[in-house]
Amino acid sequence: MIKNIPKKYWDSGLFICFLNDDEDERRKICEDNFQHAKDGNLLIFTSYWTEVEVIRPRKKSLPFSEKLTPLQISRIQKMFEWEWIKKIQVDERVIKKAIELSRDYGIHPTDAIHAASAILSIPHGVDAIQRWDRDFSKIVDLIKVEEPTFITKQLSLISKPLVGPHPKDFEP
Repeated sequence: MIKNIPKKYWDSGLFICFLNDDEDERRKICEDNFQHAKDGNLLIFTSYWTEVEVIRPRKKSLPFSEKLTPLQISRIQKMFEWEWIKKIQVDERVIKKAIELSRDYGIHPTDAIHAASAILSIPHGVDAIQRWDRDFSKIVDLIKVEEPTFITKQLSLISKPLVGPHPKDFEP
């Protein structure tokens, strides 16, 4: 019997929370989801565009010269190589859908790429787009939109090793 595994599309903000030391609670939620994905109980979809958005300076307030180092970029890229993260190509279909969403729903073009990727993945079983920001609320009639939550009902007193990166990995 094949179990029905939830399939969620993750916006870039869910990955970015691993880099920021001021997003501890969000990082814990995403870490819990990563653990379930690693264990085969969740499949995470995201766009190849997500990797581009995540690999940028850690804080908008940093001077432009303070970019992520090649080692830090490599750590982020390894996260996108995990087998439980399915990456969606940004192809002509995605671009055309993103243009439509940006025009008709007023979504920022970058978010429209994510929304289009998620919507076009519905036939492949994507249940919802998960995000931290509010812009996707404009498309709730096209795809379920939700914030990620803890999957584990009671977090173990014995901590499992972290799956995702931690902000300390990105300190100079």
